[in-house]
Amino acid sequence: MRKLILLLLVFVLGCIRIAVAGLPSENTFLLSERSTVSILTCSKTSKYIYALFGHSAVRITDQERQLDLVYNYGTFDTDDPNFYINFISGRMKYSLSVSTYHSFLQEYITTQQTVSAQKLNLTLKEKNKLFLLLNEQLKPTHKYYYYDFIKNNCATKIVDLLAQTIGPDFDYSLSVANQGTGNPVRTLVSNYLTNDALYMIGINVLLGSKADITSSKAVSLFLPDTLQKRLDQIQLRKRKMADPAAFLFIPGKEEHVSPNVLTTSLYSFLLILLLISPFIERVSGANKLMMWVTITVFTMAGLLGFLLLYLSLFSSLELVKYNLNLLWCHPFYLLVFCKKISKPLAVIFLTSIVMFVMLYFKTMSFLVILPILILLIVLLSLHYNTSASNQVKGVNTV
Repeated sequence: MRKLILLLLVFVLGCIRIAVAGLPSENTFLLSERSTVSILTCSKTSKYIYALFGHSAVRITDQERQLDLVYNYGTFDTDDPNFYINFISGRMKYSLSVSTYHSFLQEYITTQQTVSAQKLNLTLKEKNKLFLLLNEQLKPTHKYYYYDFIKNNCATKIVDLLAQTIGPDFDYSLSVANQGTGNPVRTLVSNYLTNDALYMIGINVLLGSKADITSSKAVSLFLPDTLQKRLDQIQLRKRKMADPAAFLFIPGKEEHVSPNVLTTSLYSFLLILLLISPFIERVSGANKLMMWVTITVFTMAGLLGFLLLYLSLFSSLELVKYNLNLLWCHPFYLLVFCKKISKPLAVIFLTSIVMFVMLYFKTMSFLVILPILILLIVLLSLHYNTSASNQVKGVNTV
């Protein structure tokens, strides 16, 4: 009898242990039925290079638990002296952070960026799964990731999070929404930079040939605005993925768009240069001035060419590799000052520039880069003509 009672006791304790193991621990903080999960989308601004394309974040609210938190995959060290070189080399570490909704919104009110929210139609189980995933990713061993502008940023991390939370239904519905041919990355990026000539030039020079490949619409999910549109299109069986976006903050005044002073200045300089080029040899001191202008421009182009060559060889970002901008922006410009090879090099460099023009004259960014290309063509032509006239004078002297 005692043995039977002991066996029953062991069996009951075992069942209780199994049941308890299936429940969350006392330290696990679960959301209530009144909780909501929203995707926040912040508009772009040219005030900061990292905000040129906007931002995405996850907001979780729960009145019963007195929660109103924003999970942000776009956190990085602004004081890192190697930020830009690490950024374009694919070695920049971003991290997931969490803050109160009030402090997050206040930051965008300060920078005058529009903030909107899409409430996700998730079940309570899905909300809690997403909540637990976010808190797991906040741990020091998981919070950091290597930033990739296209494949691994604040928007794509949210796509990955939703895929983990919802599963195959989300993957299938997203693939349906992404059907069709999308624009190349260069076009997508240029659309955001039409009023920022300096950024347009810089980013398009850094982008390699893979940025020109036409692919599916899925590639554009790296843009927060596109993520917002896709979420609005997704249908999960009998429910929509998200409610229509609602504005949380709209700036009182739209961001002032200043004229592209850089482009205007370059075109003005080129016009003056073209007008005076026939008279340079006749004006006292003009040749020396043009020589210094040529050395300065060629040095800057050469240094930028070294950077492009370095990124093509050593960067882990695919989009900056195989860069055809090396046709016009390469490290070898200063070699044209070597008298023995000056003329053939000038011809080779001019030919390379023409090849680049033929490849890219249809792109949006071409008109912004065109003044630089014309400047190089003019300087190379003047240098070629000067070298040729000097050789003729040398022959006549003999």
